[in-house]
Amino acid sequence: MKKFIVSILILSSVFLNGCVEKSVQGNKNINIKDYIVYNVGELPKDLSMLTDYNIRQQDFLVNLFEGLVKTDEKGNIIPGLSGSWTLSKDETCYTFNIREDAKWSDGSDITAEDFVTFFSQILNKDLNNKFAEQLYYIFGASEYRHGKKGFNDVAIRAIDKKKLEIRLNYPCNYFLNILAEPIYSLRKFNNNLFEWKKNYKEILYTGCFIIDDISNNSYISLVKNNNYWNEDEVKSNKIMLSCIDGSEAALAAYQSDKVDIFVDPPISEAKNLISLGKANQVSTYTTDALVFNLKKEGIIKDVNFRKAIAVSIDRIYISKEILSETAKPALTYIPTNISNGLNGQFVNKSYFTSALEKDKALDFIKKTKFDKNNEPLKLIYLDTIENKKVCEAISKNLRDNLQIKIECIGYNAEEFNDELSKGDYDIAKVEYEGSYDYPLSFLERWTINSKDNIYGYKNIDLDNTLEKSKMEKDKGKKIELLRSGENILFEDMPMIPLYCSNIVICKKSNIEDISITKKGNIKLDKVYINLQP
Repeated sequence: MKKFIVSILILSSVFLNGCVEKSVQGNKNINIKDYIVYNVGELPKDLSMLTDYNIRQQDFLVNLFEGLVKTDEKGNIIPGLSGSWTLSKDETCYTFNIREDAKWSDGSDITAEDFVTFFSQILNKDLNNKFAEQLYYIFGASEYRHGKKGFNDVAIRAIDKKKLEIRLNYPCNYFLNILAEPIYSLRKFNNNLFEWKKNYKEILYTGCFIIDDISNNSYISLVKNNNYWNEDEVKSNKIMLSCIDGSEAALAAYQSDKVDIFVDPPISEAKNLISLGKANQVSTYTTDALVFNLKKEGIIKDVNFRKAIAVSIDRIYISKEILSETAKPALTYIPTNISNGLNGQFVNKSYFTSALEKDKALDFIKKTKFDKNNEPLKLIYLDTIENKKVCEAISKNLRDNLQIKIECIGYNAEEFNDELSKGDYDIAKVEYEGSYDYPLSFLERWTINSKDNIYGYKNIDLDNTLEKSKMEKDKGKKIELLRSGENILFEDMPMIPLYCSNIVICKKSNIEDISITKKGNIKLDKVYINLQP
């Protein structure tokens, strides 16, 4: 039978009742649920999204706004509001052709000048933007950000109404990977964006949906943006976003048919849901790791001690037994599915093994001044069931095999960040990922001036190697320099990768065509309900 693409009703009465009367197969009326509910969890504070990173909250940017370019499910760069672009022979100047039919949600034309304004806003020194350094490849961007020059000296200009030119300091074969990130989706940085829950009707949108209604922060209705350039390909007229926080509560809502799609069920239920065909996994490049507090004096500063810990971790047990195979052992610093900027994937070598290596661990310990009678080391983590189990498993291995005593302490998010800031710990279990799809994004976190490097690690050789990789024109040599950077990290061991997490997506069987980006964002433009019985 033909698949029906239906309008997805958001009326609160329908949400509560869970179904409407609809004629299917002749004149027979049966109760059919004809709206989709996607649970996004905790809502973002604002729609700037420039101060922290939350992949689920960035789903708002992916579906409400669009940038010059974007990515498909495989991570390939595809046109966005720019239908095409050209690159100069010296590979330092991009010219983007804004689509003739690109419009704001109020029907007014999107112009090249709109993007000039956008970049001037997100680079402004008065706007809190932790990602600003990503755009320092653009000529004049760093000086403008630091208040040394005006924006007229930044090489971003409108050639005419529909042509935008961006000139770089030097060739950057992954510049489009940066621009494809959700944070570079075109929007106007004004009070409407920062007070979005109150002023959502006043926001000008550039993506496939707009916010139509917000009800007491419990649900948000999206309706199709009829002025979106690709409106005809958006399959649902309306979508409901529920705001249920916590995996247990989201699963309960899913099982009672109040939610049709949600991400990351409780680990204890994930394997069963996958086996029943009610969920599937998608690999991402989010990695969990142990980081060392190198600002603190003590045994933790001994690289051989850190290496002893690295080879004492049973990644197979963690991935299989604790995480129910929703993660895979991380054996490198840069995940295996990261772009090399040359239409391929970055490949270096495996630095770690999946299984515990006791003999190697003992050899490393012998090279240290470790005293088993010392006070326990403090391992802190964000307090979740999974993190607790992982840290306790690591602690047990270290105690049983190396006589290293570890005290594991879990904190809520605010407390955890405070502990990291105060430096009152020896080891911390953290989650990290690159902010764009290229190896440099993962390595730059460890440079001396990186805002992400709060752990006291310093190596001028790493900084110089990464800077050379930026300046290098030969693309093959750029990759070799990045490999050298990863090798430096391994030798210094400021961090130990543990595992790469998969996204587990639960959806009802009649929900079709969910799109998931390589980074893990949910795109709702193609999703619909299949009414075929």
